[in-house]
This record gives sequence, structure tokens and C-alpha cells, in this order.
Amino acid sequence: MSNGVSDRDKLLESVYRKAEGYTVEEKLTEYVIDEDGNRRPVKEKTQNKHYPPDVAAARAYMELVNPEGEFARMSDAELEREKERLLKELAASDQSS
Repeated sequence: MSNGVSDRDKLLESVYRKAEGYTVEEKLTEYVIDEDGNRRPVKEKTQNKHYPPDVAAARAYMELVNPEGEFARMSDAELEREKERLLKELAASDQSS
């Protein structure tokens, strides 16, 4: 454990993030070798890369937090429908706030 966060908590957070989908910022740098043989950056580009929600990760998360729960028995299609329902409910609650 570090900072009071257990390995299990870290795992749950990672699986949840993959289940929900996320965007990361990537920095790409292009280099050239100058006449002295030194590597020199010539171009930098920052872009956002989106990783969409993952149904298998959603299922794994739900099984980890509640191994005997209702979600453990759901098919991938049922989990996908439940995920969409929950995302719509979350969006509606965000708009009403």
C-alpha cells in the first residue's frame, strides 16, 4: 500500500477507467540528426487519443466489486444496454445540476 491506496483499489480504478472509456493527451516529437550527429527536435505535436468504453472491462469491474451480484450473470449485450442506460442517467443528472 502507498498513500493509503491498496493494490485492489488501484486495480478497481484501472478497470473502471477502461470500462468507462477515457482520453489521454499524447505528445509526439519528431527528431533529426544534425551535422554534428546530435539528435535535435524539429517538430512537436500534441493530440488527444480516445479509448472507447470496454464492455469486457465493465463486466470484470462488476464481478470484482460484487462477485455474486446481478451483473455476474449478464451477457455482454445485457451489460452494454445497462451501461448505456447508466450513462444516459448520469448525463441527465449532470444536466439538471
